[in-house]
Amino acid sequence: MLHTVEALIDKIKVMHDKAIILHRLRNQYSESADKTYDKKQCQLIIDDIQALALLIANDKQGTEIKTEMEYKKFIKDQIDEN
Repeated sequence: MLHTVEALIDKIKVMHDKAIILHRLRNQYSESADKTYDKKQCQLIIDDIQALALLIANDKQGTEIKTEMEYKKFIKDQIDEN
């Protein structure tokens, strides 16, 4: 995996937050409110979620599972060597 586990968590959190916004936007205009939802805005949110999902799905570079703690140690070690 090219990115860290923490970066994966961040992407999934953003997807979750966008899905909640989509849910609220879509349901704020019910039949009882006699209004229609903004389909274009909802589609933009769906597109964002799908793009993030695609980034996650395509993150297949390398076999190492990195964490920020290990990455920060690697950077520190590189600086100490120079």
